[in-house]
Amino acid sequence: MRPFKSIHHLGLLLLLIGAVYLFIVGIQKVLLPPATFPVPYQITVNSGQTLFSISKELLDDGVIKNRRVFEMFVITFGDENHISEGEYYFEKPVSSIEIALRITGRDFGVAKRKVTFPEGFSNKEMATRLTDTFDSFDTALFVSLSKNQEGYLFPDTYGFFPSTTPDVIVTALRKNFDKKIEKLQPQISLSKRSLSDIVIMASIIEKEARGENDRGLVSGILWNRIDAGIPLQVDAPFIYLLGKESKELTKTDLATKSLYNTYLHKGLPPTPINNPGLAAIEAAITPEPSSYFFYLHDAEGAIHYAKTYTEHLANIKKYLK
Repeated sequence: MRPFKSIHHLGLLLLLIGAVYLFIVGIQKVLLPPATFPVPYQITVNSGQTLFSISKELLDDGVIKNRRVFEMFVITFGDENHISEGEYYFEKPVSSIEIALRITGRDFGVAKRKVTFPEGFSNKEMATRLTDTFDSFDTALFVSLSKNQEGYLFPDTYGFFPSTTPDVIVTALRKNFDKKIEKLQPQISLSKRSLSDIVIMASIIEKEARGENDRGLVSGILWNRIDAGIPLQVDAPFIYLLGKESKELTKTDLATKSLYNTYLHKGLPPTPINNPGLAAIEAAITPEPSSYFFYLHDAEGAIHYAKTYTEHLANIKKYLK
């Protein structure tokens, strides 16, 4: 009888070992990353995106094996209604558990690189800054995508992942611009100027004004000239047109046939000449009223105003010669 019991117990033990083995194998099949896991892998989780859509994207990309198991982990570790938006980067294959932990805890997997665009930076200058910041950045694609966005890519400090593509950056800069402008809509409506004209004027103010105290008055003077049908006669567009500052301009430059030449053409240039900051945009929306029509900056950068051309000539003689 004892041998029979021993065989019986041994059989149960083998069955138990087999069950444990099958359970472990099953868990591994579910938890271990699939052979199709792309490396490196990056996924962008947008605000309001559902767990269902995220799990489907991960499955379609070959990152997880089972959607339901992944969704269960997310709900267990966090909250499916409060998934952290952002860009998640994976340098090597990881399990469904780790992915779930990452997106519920804002563990992006790689540090973002900060890039700052000063007020008045043109798209071309932004492209150069991005090329200097990110390895193998597709400068040509950024220039192409931002071609019609001059003036609408808001200058600010941003954080982007090393592998971020030009389209993501252009979208982020434009989204920031739209967000800033949304708060100014009531003032824009009161100004009775179009957003396009405001942004163009702001881009000129960005280069023509010298500091906080100048923007409002310079804006008022330039709008005075526009409303009176007087050419703006400002040098700032030549930075965009020829890449030259005021002190570098020649008589030949000033005779350049272009709609950006405000000495030859009345009104505003056809497009913004750079990407203005918030202060310049606000100055363009709410200019400081005055009876001035002229201004100039002396060698020290101080500004001098004039109501008439005669007064302006006197200022030129006094401060520039």
